[in-house]
Amino acid sequence: MPGPLFAVTIAEGKNNKYAGILISIGQAIVEIPIIIILFLFGKIELGIIKPIIGIMGGFVLIYFAYKILKERERKEKSIISGILLTSLNPYFIIWWLTIGFSLAIKATMFGIIGLLILILFHELCDFVWYGFVSFASYHGARFEKVEKLMKAISFSLLLLFGFYFICDSILSFT
Repeated sequence: MPGPLFAVTIAEGKNNKYAGILISIGQAIVEIPIIIILFLFGKIELGIIKPIIGIMGGFVLIYFAYKILKERERKEKSIISGILLTSLNPYFIIWWLTIGFSLAIKATMFGIIGLLILILFHELCDFVWYGFVSFASYHGARFEKVEKLMKAISFSLLLLFGFYFICDSILSFT
């Protein structure tokens, strides 16, 4: 979801085309241990709690879609920015306690391979996205149209996945 890391990546990318990669490193420093902990916790038999987490995650995704329409920008600095803005961002915490936890639970079905795939693809998405944003910012790309398009895509995907999480979790009750 576009937010503080996105804004910082644009701001820092104007001077450093690799700022997005550095910001992603900072974010990964915070995220990877959380993913591992949630994966291990997800291996515990949680019964009815698993679908409830999925439903909550779905509603959080729908809420994030709504928040995309209302976002504001902030500015700060690279790996430290990635660490601070990730660990202190309430959306990050909510995301990992709901959506991320649900993904970690699903990854447990595939064992350690599921964990590695979750980490790899989740972090790869961050590196590619923030790398692209800082590279484009460094080269003076105009972001208004791209940002509006990305907001529309993000909004649509968040809604789609939000409803998927809710439906998938409700169906698991049957």
